[in-house]
Amino acid sequence: MLTINSSQLDCTTFVETVIALAYTVGEGGTSWRDYAKNLERIRYRDGNLDGYASRLHYISDWIINNSSRNNFSEVTKQIPNASYITKTINFMSTHRDSYKSLADNDEYAKILEVEKNFVSHQYHYIKKIYISNKSTSTALKDGDIIALTTKMNGLDVSHMGLIAIVDGVPHLMHASMKAMKVIIDPLPLYKYLNNSKSLTGIRVIRLNQ
Repeated sequence: MLTINSSQLDCTTFVETVIALAYTVGEGGTSWRDYAKNLERIRYRDGNLDGYASRLHYISDWIINNSSRNNFSEVTKQIPNASYITKTINFMSTHRDSYKSLADNDEYAKILEVEKNFVSHQYHYIKKIYISNKSTSTALKDGDIIALTTKMNGLDVSHMGLIAIVDGVPHLMHASMKAMKVIIDPLPLYKYLNNSKSLTGIRVIRLNQ
């Protein structure tokens, strides 16, 4: 079933909630049902909830599927200093014991089918060394959705949030595990990234108007 918990958000559900609310308001929707419909539209493959594997668990998959339905667009390659990386994404199947739902062999098989599409997957990103570069930082807009890329084997993205411009400098608005709430991080984005050995950079997504 579609699970909604507005009092407890992780980084992904925070971003999904913001997008779903933005679309609900933009469409003139005013009900909880309107919001839930938009959340399902964003969270699940082709907008349809059909079991555990129908959720767009990997952010690369989430971006591709939502972009194909014109829900939003990835603009990473349009940002100055963007480059690309090739990576096989298979973290869930290689860490099966970490996901209770994957104890079910049918669900596990479905995840393996999803992962077949992400063998040597190529995607654009902006390396964290360039985030403080003026041409890069000024290209980031208030409200941009950003996915923080990781060097972890089998995984493309390990954290998500929104860009908040503070005194002309990009910061990360996110559901912070450390603060246990949604915050605008006090560190500029480039410092936040540089403080993590596992983070490699960002991908940038924008809602379609």
